[in-house]
Amino acid sequence: MKLNKLATACLVIFPCAVLSQPFESCPSQAFLMQDANAQLYGIDLVSAKPTVLASQLTFANELNTNSVNAVGFNYKDQYMYGYSKQTPGSVVQLGSNYEMKRLNVQGLPATNFYVGDIQVVGEGNDQRATYYVYHPNFGLYGINLDGDLDASITASLLPNTNTWRLSIYDFAFHPASNLLYAVEPNGNLYEIDIAANTHTLITQVDVGDDTGAFGAAYFDVKGQFYFSNNKSGKIHKVDLSVSPVVGYTPVANVFTSGPKSSQNDGARCAIAEVKVTDSSIDFGDAPAPYNTSLEQSGARHLFDPNSTGSDLIYLGSSVDGENINTNADLLLSPIDDSDDGVSFVTAISAGQDSQIIVNASTSGFLYAWFDWDQNGRFTEDERMVTKRAINEGDNSILITVPSNTKAGQTWARFRVTDGTEASLITATGGVLGGEVEDYEITTYASAVYPGENDWVTLAYEDRWPFAGDYDFNDLVLNYRTTQLMEGSNVVGYKIDGQLIGIGATYHNGFAVRLKETVNNTTHTILRDEVDEDAISFIIDGQPQTASPLEAGRNEAILIFMQDTWAHVSKESGCSYFRTEDNCDENVKVTFSMSIPLKEPKAKSASPGTLLDPFIFATNGFYHGDFLVGKNARGWEVHIKNQAPTEAFDTSLYSVTNADDASVQSNGLYFLNENGLPWAMEVGMQWLHPLEGVDITDAYGSFADFAQSSGKQKPTWFNDYSISNVVVRGEQ
Repeated sequence: MKLNKLATACLVIFPCAVLSQPFESCPSQAFLMQDANAQLYGIDLVSAKPTVLASQLTFANELNTNSVNAVGFNYKDQYMYGYSKQTPGSVVQLGSNYEMKRLNVQGLPATNFYVGDIQVVGEGNDQRATYYVYHPNFGLYGINLDGDLDASITASLLPNTNTWRLSIYDFAFHPASNLLYAVEPNGNLYEIDIAANTHTLITQVDVGDDTGAFGAAYFDVKGQFYFSNNKSGKIHKVDLSVSPVVGYTPVANVFTSGPKSSQNDGARCAIAEVKVTDSSIDFGDAPAPYNTSLEQSGARHLFDPNSTGSDLIYLGSSVDGENINTNADLLLSPIDDSDDGVSFVTAISAGQDSQIIVNASTSGFLYAWFDWDQNGRFTEDERMVTKRAINEGDNSILITVPSNTKAGQTWARFRVTDGTEASLITATGGVLGGEVEDYEITTYASAVYPGENDWVTLAYEDRWPFAGDYDFNDLVLNYRTTQLMEGSNVVGYKIDGQLIGIGATYHNGFAVRLKETVNNTTHTILRDEVDEDAISFIIDGQPQTASPLEAGRNEAILIFMQDTWAHVSKESGCSYFRTEDNCDENVKVTFSMSIPLKEPKAKSASPGTLLDPFIFATNGFYHGDFLVGKNARGWEVHIKNQAPTEAFDTSLYSVTNADDASVQSNGLYFLNENGLPWAMEVGMQWLHPLEGVDITDAYGSFADFAQSSGKQKPTWFNDYSISNVVVRGEQ
């Protein structure tokens, strides 16, 4: 009891020293010393989670107000050692209570050492520990830690090391070979042999966009080398399980993202394992050879399973964790995350835009990679989304698919974070918070008409079988079709468009009938040849849930809009949509549909694949006296000489006083006696006539072109009267 009181008195009244205690065991966390006024962090290398161990290091009877550098962990005596810049500069011992003790080391030059680690050689009672510090201007010094540490210790300079001039900021000893490894700011990886007094440039590892000092270096018991960048906080990993390095070229991967600082130094018990110890870490799903497991620096996110609401950012309905340390773990227990945060709305075809919908639990930031070349890696040039701000709920994302994308099965990786990471994350490595979701996807080669970034214009008159005002603006669309290819076969279609003008009083729908041309013969694709459940369809970025395949038909007829007027709004003072003077500011209505086929078909031999786009009368609205009492859906208008669908009412060919001159037996459809059509394709984005302006007045060469079936005036669309056409805005 008296002893306890005396000890208490010593602590409270007298400025006596408290003996520093060693760490109880070999810690698995890495130690990171930061800032000019030294703070000590513990870093979980698996999850990137930092923990402040000591916000202020102290000496026995004084406050430390300077940095501590060149730290190393001595697993022989379970203490850390480092170099304190505080006057007098000295080697210090640091124990589990994070109080420092000065060692009386002689023979060191008067400088601040910021590179250091501890070499432990031998086994059992024969273990020997030496603390090595390095300065490029002075060389490499060894300090024996085996004797009486209260006595004077003499540091020894390794001969000629003052000529090495290595631009390194930390190094670490391999736990098996006892070779030193270090990385320069440009990624040069060096191997240093203390016994031979040599340093060897192994290779230049890829450190991405990291620049500046790699101020902290660590090893684990498996010979994995970790080094941390001061500016970004990223911790890179290199497999050095084979040491010395012979016969292969080491590769660096981002392993995790730690805290950044202008001053960094690291230490770790090199014989401790780095591994996942709980299921609060979410991993990706992509199989080998993708970097998914921990040993491959796989993408992973630490989350708090007890956190809810805005404190937890994830994709879809939930996030769960896995324990995937090795590729063997991945093979034995494939991850089944039931990923549900990303929906692929349109086909992913080479050279085209593809839309995806990303659902987030709360606002955050999205990253995405696509393995376009199918080489089993997500590279930085395959990053398609970079820290994009997303909101709670559904977010529409447009991905531009490279034109050289390889067709077939591949993988995409999506990562969401709260955005607090110090720098851009990569496709691998650990991050605090968020989630990673991997998806197997199908990419297609494509044959695009008229071109990847081009449109044709479709223009319709809706007075058929009467001539009407012939201004060709009752419905005007930009239009593009894509054959989705696997090898030489078509496995589906993608149709994109923009509704750019409605000059009609009537209500019209827009549809496309699927057709194929084989050996110069055109066939209609049947409804049951389409994979209906796999169709994806969006209008103005919003996925459509109802099937677009028209029910009750044998032909594959896709309804894009039952009533085009239902998708637009007129400007104030305007009677129509983008067909009058000063009435062209409304935003175009965009649409896109991907239509997979159940079985592949031969690629169309025709130079352009227009399929069969047409308009039809919307049920429930007046569309002329001749349709009163009839099924309005039976009225259609197709491009000249394109036969109508099975839904067409053939009695309409016999309407009294009509202007139509169709002759079914001769393959003539939807043209008048002069050969002029009610619908046409223009091979470019076209300036359609103003409301009430006959197309032959707006385009002086059009009549010659139409009546000659395209043999005369093929560039008629360049001959227009500017006062008679709609000069579109770019909305």
